[in-house]
Amino acid sequence: MEKLTVRRFDPLDIVRLPNMTDFAFPARRLAKLLLVGVSLGLGACVSPSGLATPDPGLDQVEAETRIRLEARDFARFTVARYASLTDDPQTASDAYRQISQRQMQDPVIADRAIFSTLLVGQVAEANTLALTLPLSSLKASDLARLTLAIDAIAKGQDDRALSLLATSWRSQFHASLADTIKAWLVFEQAPTAGIQRQANAGGDNPVLRQIGKTLAARMKADTGDQAGAMADFAELWTDRAGTAIGVETEARLMARAGQPDAALDRLRAFRETVGRHPALSALAADIETGQVAPPAALGSRQGMALFIYAAAAALSQQQPSDVAAVYFALALHLDPELDSARTLWADALDRGGRRPEAIRLLRGIAADSPYHISTQGQLAWILLREGREADALELVRTTLARTDDRNIRIQYGDLLRSTGRLGQAIEVISQVIDADAARGVYDWRLYFARGAAREQLGYWAPAESDLETALGLNPDNPDLLNYLGYSWINRGIRLERGLALIERALVRAPDNGAITDSLGWAYYKLGQYDRAVYHLERATELLPRAASILDHLGDAYWQTGRYTEAGYQWQRAMDLADSDTARAAYAAKLAVEPARWSPPLRQPQPDRP
Repeated sequence: MEKLTVRRFDPLDIVRLPNMTDFAFPARRLAKLLLVGVSLGLGACVSPSGLATPDPGLDQVEAETRIRLEARDFARFTVARYASLTDDPQTASDAYRQISQRQMQDPVIADRAIFSTLLVGQVAEANTLALTLPLSSLKASDLARLTLAIDAIAKGQDDRALSLLATSWRSQFHASLADTIKAWLVFEQAPTAGIQRQANAGGDNPVLRQIGKTLAARMKADTGDQAGAMADFAELWTDRAGTAIGVETEARLMARAGQPDAALDRLRAFRETVGRHPALSALAADIETGQVAPPAALGSRQGMALFIYAAAAALSQQQPSDVAAVYFALALHLDPELDSARTLWADALDRGGRRPEAIRLLRGIAADSPYHISTQGQLAWILLREGREADALELVRTTLARTDDRNIRIQYGDLLRSTGRLGQAIEVISQVIDADAARGVYDWRLYFARGAAREQLGYWAPAESDLETALGLNPDNPDLLNYLGYSWINRGIRLERGLALIERALVRAPDNGAITDSLGWAYYKLGQYDRAVYHLERATELLPRAASILDHLGDAYWQTGRYTEAGYQWQRAMDLADSDTARAAYAAKLAVEPARWSPPLRQPQPDRP
């Protein structure tokens, strides 16, 4: 039977109205629905005298019809809520849209219907729903008004959008989006006022305020105030608020002002602290060849879309769900060419388990888009997680046949490693390392990846060399410190140095269960079993379903004479093991002096389908 997955939180939290229950529909109507239904049912059967009642009158027929309609609406509401909680937004959207117009007057139901429809990217349908709402529901629903306003902007109906936005907002998030839309509309007529309004968008929220300041600086660049824009971008970078949007504009301005080295340094710093970005990689190549175009002036819709996209990106990092998809859809409704929103939307869909939708979204990115090549790597990983291993590998091979892109080649090596093709992975990663070395570039991540692959194949000497090289390039990475330290500890070599590396790793990631397990195992190997138990118990609290950690704790319990507890942990490890080989290893431990164990042990079970 398929396992039911229930969300740990309600994705509508960000737009929920105050003083409304989650189940507004049943709370208001269910009791009445049941009571009236029962009374009608009884009334239709017998009269007080016990004689059959006459045919019901028109009023009773109307009442029964109304009850049936309410019952149908309640059933649809129940289906929609269940679908929302079990990650099935399409079913939720369909069910909400079938609820009668009278029930849609409830602002909570209206919000949920619009939210679910936007969640599957159906902006036009969400707009149609919002148009049918009565004024009272429209005023109470941030999301409905925002959807209508964005659609009005997309259709060139600026005055109508301003009238929809001219009200108070219940959510700071939505208020910031509304302020940005108004700022860009004002900017077209009064640039200084628009810049000021955009700079203040975000209110008290530090992340949204930084995005607002970034786009305000972008506005300055569009007005010709390049010095003011560069000063603002530099301040944002100093405050660690640099974004890809801001860094791209700043680097272009630097390069065209005769500062190409400073521009490349900024792009390099962004790549090292945040990560690779397709548009920034393309810009770096242009700067190196001396062919740098000025920042393209943003239209009002593009500016609005950029803010909504950036706010949604920040939201996606804070919320463990696909809620951000709602706002990516609205951003793309304003600017259909905003491919950066498509890539992050696909990532949100992937994390939400909606991979077929993510695949369709990424395949919609045009071949001439600067995001197309990098998207192929993202698409390959989604295909792999969807169980389409051959398709994933073939996609990357085909892409490499068209362009020898460094990042795609790295992705290819990682895919090979993830699918167990370790020898091929080592060969591909080595090609990138050699090409980098010819340019004087040394990437610790590549040495780490190759070292891990060599270690898994049993080639310890070259693996150790790679891992130590990686550590020399990045001495503070907790994953790398832990991997090398654990590798030494597990082999019974360099125990003291391995312990020191793991302790350094744990200082940098104190709540990491794998690193905590490594520390406990290090103490076990050093014969300090009581200290091993302490850290291994902590590791099982952090990762309670990790079979290898439970196995280590069982070993530590055994060494301290806690035999029954050792058997219990080994039994749990066997139950949670992901392979027959691991189960057999745990079963062998359990076979030692079975009379010690209580209660009687279960027999190893075969893999479930």
